[in-house]
Amino acid sequence: MPKTPATFPPLRTSYEALPARSPLDEDVLIAVAFGSQATTPDDRRCLRIDLEPLVGVACVEVWRGRGPARTAVDGLVRYAEDGEHCVGHLSIDESAAGGLAAATESAYRSLLRFHADSPYRHVWRMWNFITDINAGSGDNERYRQFCLGRARAFAEDAPVTPAIGYPAASAVGKRSTTRSLEVCWIASRSPGVMVENPRQVSAYEYPRQYGPAAPSFSRATVTAGQLLLISGTASIVGHTSMHAGDLAAQLDETLRNIDALLERSSAEHLIRSAALNRGSLVKVYLRNASDAASVERELRRELGPSVSLLILAADICRSDLLIEIEVAHQD
Repeated sequence: MPKTPATFPPLRTSYEALPARSPLDEDVLIAVAFGSQATTPDDRRCLRIDLEPLVGVACVEVWRGRGPARTAVDGLVRYAEDGEHCVGHLSIDESAAGGLAAATESAYRSLLRFHADSPYRHVWRMWNFITDINAGSGDNERYRQFCLGRARAFAEDAPVTPAIGYPAASAVGKRSTTRSLEVCWIASRSPGVMVENPRQVSAYEYPRQYGPAAPSFSRATVTAGQLLLISGTASIVGHTSMHAGDLAAQLDETLRNIDALLERSSAEHLIRSAALNRGSLVKVYLRNASDAASVERELRRELGPSVSLLILAADICRSDLLIEIEVAHQD
């Protein structure tokens, strides 16, 4: 018997192996496969991102809503909705847009205008995949150009104050030959609560030394269903990168930052438990693929066997950082 919307649980996510010949469940909003080996069925809700898995090779990141999901296209934006949540995706060719800053501004203005005119006004979480993220120097570094384009779009189409907060976000580097920007996101009818890390300066308040525009994201978002979505988190204290060249120390510092966000969210009664568990997903972006085995061992030692883990080969937004970790956590 098909489920009715009332019988679907709140938004949730998992890493799954999807048989290529089996249809997606009706409540799936998006199924994200990384690299070339994970299989997916032929469905508009499936998306493939050009980051190769190092651990969790066959895993697909599946987001399920209250269902059943409906898909549509609005200009650049491809999306699926369930009446409460909306998951979107767009891809833009930099060469056609006039460079990364312009491509980013165009992409973000498209998605922000789409949500301004939709019932899903509250963007909770964003993922940005950028070719050659560390290329260039000074203000011409590509990550800084991405931040500039993103900030311009927010300023023009969705002015944000710290009291409202930016969505949680990640921005990592693809190693593809064609320069393109891919953006994925989750939005809802209901607002989330943005959470900042007491160990770090808020990214949107970074000083000028990090580029012409500060990064426009919050450290985490807690959804209406008490799902904690932690942004891409690295070995940064205050606004300074720590432990250059020392992967083990960077991993430890990153985990301390994640613990700080879990503890703050719990202390503010936004989530029930600050301990990661079988309902938690951890995704690692790792600059050097040869480090995957040691990182997996350390994370298993720290997190235990029940936490779902995916490690991807990716470049990190700062060239002195070797690892970045994001978390989706729900009891």
